[in-house]
Amino acid sequence: MHNDASFNDNFISYGCSDPSVPLLLATPHAGRDYPAELMQQIRIASDQLLRLEDRYVDILVKECAANHIPTMIARAPRALIDLNRSEDEIDADMIIGLDWNEVAHPSMKTRGGLGLIPRRLSGVGEIWRNPIPKTIVQQRITSIHQPYHDYIGWVMDKMVQKFGVAVLIDVHSMPPLKNDFDKKAAQWVIGDRYGASAENIYSDLITSYLKQEGYDVALNSPYSGGYILERHGNPKRGKHALQIEIDRNLYLDKDNREPIEDHKKISDIINHIVAMIIGNINPMVEAAE
Repeated sequence: MHNDASFNDNFISYGCSDPSVPLLLATPHAGRDYPAELMQQIRIASDQLLRLEDRYVDILVKECAANHIPTMIARAPRALIDLNRSEDEIDADMIIGLDWNEVAHPSMKTRGGLGLIPRRLSGVGEIWRNPIPKTIVQQRITSIHQPYHDYIGWVMDKMVQKFGVAVLIDVHSMPPLKNDFDKKAAQWVIGDRYGASAENIYSDLITSYLKQEGYDVALNSPYSGGYILERHGNPKRGKHALQIEIDRNLYLDKDNREPIEDHKKISDIINHIVAMIIGNINPMVEAAE
């Protein structure tokens, strides 16, 4: 595969500089390159940080990248900074030199310890030994968070200029969901912020296909999409953004640590979803050409 952008090894892109199709795949929580200085600051066992990862979800999109589908893969870990949170979605109590007046009203995620800089893990407790200086947080924002989102925006703008439309598919993985009474737990969750970040045709296509393949699928519950969809989805301007959450049991071992052979099947499904979405926006592509 030929990569065409890399910013301080924090993310890498394939096929984005001159997109051949109006679809962008992204894996914002796939990063697992942990700097030594970060690991020195944790107070929990290092393997607990894996719970923050969308573990190995990047391998599920590698074939698409090899087939020249524009793809972005984050390499900076979520423990360092969460690309699916806004810059002011911060727990001010964990940052030295930051006042609550400088940040947004704490969201449910922030209060739960999963803001821009994750603070705690459920059942484990506080992640860091000491509060983090404001200067360090700002450096992470300017070197990782802002370049990532600026690049997505740039790529989607190029697609709209070239094809008249752009579709972002944000690929995540999730812990297995619990059954709800007599209802089976979803193995895939498709999010479009209840239609605010993408036209319904895209989530309908994906949901119908996955159900035909025998999977249990949910729409917008419990994951409707976060900051990435909010920032980059604008259907009225031809920019559509969707989130896909995949049950980790479908492609990882029982400890959710390493890929199993079935990861190839999930990769094939993502390839089919991508082809299906592109096929349904081809008329607009042809019109643009």
